[in-house]
Amino acid sequence: MTRTDLPAGRGPATRSAVPARAYLIAGLAMGAAWAWNAGQPLWEHALKFGLLLFVGAPLLHLLQKRRAAARPAGGPRLKLVPVVAAKATVLAAALLASYLLRSTPHGDLYVAAGLAVAIAAFGPLLHRRFVIG
Repeated sequence: MTRTDLPAGRGPATRSAVPARAYLIAGLAMGAAWAWNAGQPLWEHALKFGLLLFVGAPLLHLLQKRRAAARPAGGPRLKLVPVVAAKATVLAAALLASYLLRSTPHGDLYVAAGLAVAIAAFGPLLHRRFVIG
């Protein structure tokens, strides 16, 4: 029985809202990491951000996978090549933007904001290309 006097949308998060929320959090984290290192040489940005993308994120994924192993639900799996390609593209775009904005005051903060917006906006749109199932 459904009650019509209760507002709709108070149930669990919908399937499409979960990836959007995850990409928003990831975008904010990546933007914050870039902003935290503002003013550093470009090679340091490349090294730190590369470690965050290609080492930190997979480690978090493995931890999540181990936690989910106790539950026998066959959830989605990541496609390795598209995910690595997307991460490399994001890193290359951020490095290029940082290089082009090197003489602009607070250029790294603009790049950080761009990273946050790009990941939060394009992540959910491309999400179906990153997962199997």
